[in-house]
Amino acid sequence: MVEALRGLGYTTETALADLIDNSISAGARTVEINFHWAGSESWITILDDGVGMNDEELDKAMRLGDKNPLHQRDPSDLGRFGLGLKTASFSQARRLSVASRRGLKTSCLRWDLDVLANDPEGGWHLLEGIHPGSETKVEALGGRDHGTPRTLGGP
Repeated sequence: MVEALRGLGYTTETALADLIDNSISAGARTVEINFHWAGSESWITILDDGVGMNDEELDKAMRLGDKNPLHQRDPSDLGRFGLGLKTASFSQARRLSVASRRGLKTSCLRWDLDVLANDPEGGWHLLEGIHPGSETKVEALGGRDHGTPRTLGGP
């Protein structure tokens, strides 16, 4: 299913717009986007100064289709189905890491499509922590007390 979701027709621009919508919904006033082009080691980071997420909120944000489109939602909520973060990210990369900070506590989860593809039991493994080698990408949170960096692809 996840591989099928990768083909929803996103361009890099529309994928980034979908991810920036998440930042806006989180009250971000500033969104930084960094690109590193290096073939299969390329990555994109998106860092915002929104309210951030705690462990439970991040887990919910990383679940596929977590929202029911029939439920009432806040008028400022730009998401409808709970798929945008994942489908936009997977359209551009095989790995998505999201670290979020609220109150100086950092939570981090990631999806790795290669891990999913190689699981003989076909399990859905939402992984904890940043991918080894990607630690510097979440250092941007630095001394901030809230915010969310998202990294697509690369180590």
